[in-house]
Amino acid sequence: MLTFLPLFRALARAHLVQRPMRTVLTIFGVALGVAASVAIKTANVDVLRSFEHAVNTVAGTATLEVSGGELGLDEQIIRVVRKVPGVWSASPVIDRGAAIADGPHRGEAMTVLGIDLLEGAELRGFQVRRQETASPMEDFLADDALFLGRALAESWGLSVGSSVPVMTGNTVRRLRVAGLIEGSRPSVWDRLAVMDIAAAQIVFDAVGRLDRIDLVTKEGVRVEEVQESVQRVLPPPLTVRRPAQRSKQIEDMVGAFQLNLAVLSWVGLVVGMFLIYNTVSFSVAQRRREIGIFRAIGMSEWLVVRLFLAEALVFGVTGGLLGSLGGLALAQTLVRLISRTISDLYVPVSTVFSSGGRWATMVLLGMGVGGLVSVIGALGPSLDAGRTVPVRALAPGDYEAVRRLRVGPLAWAGVLLCCAAGLFALGRPVAGLPLFGYVATLCLLAGLSCLAPFCLTWFSRAGRRARGADAGGMRGVMGGMAIEHATRNPGRNGVTVSALMVGLSIMIGVVIMVRSFRHTVELWINDTVVADVVVAPSTWLSGTDPGSVGRSLPPSWLSVLSAVPGVAEVDTYRDVRLDVGGRQVAIVARDLRLHAKRSRYLVREGESTEHLRRAADVGGVLISEILADRLGVREDQSLDIMTPDGIRTFPIVAVFYDYATDGGKLVMDRSLYQSLWHDDRVTVYPLYLVPGAEVDEVRQAIAARLAIADRQAVPPVMISNAELRKEILDIFDRTFLLTYVLEAIAVVIAMLGIVNTLVTSVLERRREFGTLRAIGGSPHQIEQLVLWEAAYLGVVGIVLGLAGGGLLSLLLIKVINKQSFGWTIQLNVPIDALLQAVVLAAAATLIAGYFPARWAARQPVIEGLREE
Repeated sequence: MLTFLPLFRALARAHLVQRPMRTVLTIFGVALGVAASVAIKTANVDVLRSFEHAVNTVAGTATLEVSGGELGLDEQIIRVVRKVPGVWSASPVIDRGAAIADGPHRGEAMTVLGIDLLEGAELRGFQVRRQETASPMEDFLADDALFLGRALAESWGLSVGSSVPVMTGNTVRRLRVAGLIEGSRPSVWDRLAVMDIAAAQIVFDAVGRLDRIDLVTKEGVRVEEVQESVQRVLPPPLTVRRPAQRSKQIEDMVGAFQLNLAVLSWVGLVVGMFLIYNTVSFSVAQRRREIGIFRAIGMSEWLVVRLFLAEALVFGVTGGLLGSLGGLALAQTLVRLISRTISDLYVPVSTVFSSGGRWATMVLLGMGVGGLVSVIGALGPSLDAGRTVPVRALAPGDYEAVRRLRVGPLAWAGVLLCCAAGLFALGRPVAGLPLFGYVATLCLLAGLSCLAPFCLTWFSRAGRRARGADAGGMRGVMGGMAIEHATRNPGRNGVTVSALMVGLSIMIGVVIMVRSFRHTVELWINDTVVADVVVAPSTWLSGTDPGSVGRSLPPSWLSVLSAVPGVAEVDTYRDVRLDVGGRQVAIVARDLRLHAKRSRYLVREGESTEHLRRAADVGGVLISEILADRLGVREDQSLDIMTPDGIRTFPIVAVFYDYATDGGKLVMDRSLYQSLWHDDRVTVYPLYLVPGAEVDEVRQAIAARLAIADRQAVPPVMISNAELRKEILDIFDRTFLLTYVLEAIAVVIAMLGIVNTLVTSVLERRREFGTLRAIGGSPHQIEQLVLWEAAYLGVVGIVLGLAGGGLLSLLLIKVINKQSFGWTIQLNVPIDALLQAVVLAAAATLIAGYFPARWAARQPVIEGLREE
């Protein structure tokens, strides 16, 4: 240790003094990769924890819950459940969404929890602070009494006694802030609103109905036994489950989305590994003579290896420290982006970034990841430094020029890895995750990286044969010299090409996947979303109303809308989430005969119109591709569904492609749904106009008619077909915004790798450049040599990147996304996007090569010829 530390300090100090800018760039590259990884991990943890924390906090001590899905359950069930042995308490719950109806915070959402306030506060771990009045109990349980979380009240500028206009479903209710909720510590209660159960039933027009019943089991009794006993006394289709299971399906879907983000964030670390390789290779080349001296005076091979690994470790740990701090700062933005994306795709969520004492853990994790990546990247050149032959290193001449990488065996290894990628791509998902797809991606990128040195030499030979005897003048000579030099060290240059290839492959693969997905969604919209106007609840587009009442419109509106001038036909579209096969599934009920006449579904087999009419005739259902795959059923089979009248078997008429839900969708005729579930509410009214009718005029007429017919109702949203399509595509574009950020980070790190490689090349060719200058070469020609070399490396990297990106897009579309989300995506190759990616990569390569070229041109001639 006494020998190692002084040597390391001396070498590291000399290195920093001689090349501070390169050191800074290397640390910056590692920091970028670590920042992306730490930011995504931190944001993912915050968002996922919000689900679990919210469910557990609101459930309190409840160990089981009875639920009837979005349609709720009769409150009389609670009497039956309380008699079940093992049940200590049963608490009624209303869980609905509402929004501020007026004022500066109009449209902002909140979740209102209706519970028995006389016992619920103690069971759920919160207290209510309120003003003392002459009739405290009546004030506490009043129909208009609303209790707000402290953080929610502060953000809206409300206090005890304030009056709040609240929009519940299609009605505005004026409630009074009767008190503030105070938890034992910052918790989900800070952002919730609470009412007494009886008041909540009145406000949400749910008298006699509950959303769920929370059960607390007796101590010493197995929860599973109580669950079985409760299920036996429940009428269909009610279910009993643990509170955590309520969000498990959503967490699984969100988890798959976030895993893909996390994997994409690791790309920066992989490219950073190549950057470290180039940096340490530069250091080895720069100090080759110094290493030879140390080896000649007795320094062991292992000590040399340790010195260079220690230098890489310092780079990695420093970059990891800076990257983790930057990642924690970036996570604050990513939490908002990820939360909004999840709200768009899955369920409304409001997640606030909180490092909560985790910053120290994340910093240590970032430093560890940075150090590990750097040591792995530096292992090859460090071992090469340890194997330095002192005689050759001290002799005049270019040590690097006599060393060659055996590209043939490495190329065969690359071919085998690419074949392995194809085999892994055939694997089935593990626990619902495309693990074999990720392994196939890793094998593909590793295989192409192994092929990079071979491609460098093969492209050079092919270029010489193509040029033949005609070199194309001075420019052709300079290009030929640059390409010839690039092939002298296929190992290090191959790593640079690999870094560019990985970044470009990820960019191209994701661009093709996203554009293909967008193209597929556009086709789906064109075939499915064809109503001219959609009349919906006021909070429908914002996703702030998860409750069934809040997401419905009165059935009486059908006659009003049908009588509006310019309206040809009106559909009644009902969308609820119910349990099918143990999963929460969207059940859609609508007039299938009208739907067959006016629009269609993208069915997997056959013709949509025929299937829709047949489903209406025989009482069958159409199910989405995702649901069919997860339940293992197909066309012409049957599906058992628990209804209020018991299990009912439905024939599966068709399987259709759907991109609106992750859990799956089931479509049946509205008359069949009403006869089984006794629910006449409507989620939205799709309107088909007569030819030539003006959308704006029809909307004005609808607003006027509804204002007369239902004076208490909040004006609904009336969105045109074009506006609805735009909203869907806007949500799509927001979903993939993060992927572009992560791709940009990988490309920037790859650019730093090109800079490092070319600087190393300039260092090794000082004698060559000195000789060229001595025989009359100009600084401009030296710049040309280096730029030509950069261009050649860029060309090889771009060619491999195009090949890798194309293959990667197939893995993303056919394997990873299919296994993660179940969607079938039609491949669409966007030529314009590919050209943009190629131009970007070429520009990045030339920009990265410009600075080493200027440095090479400014090298003194005497320095290059000193050893001659």
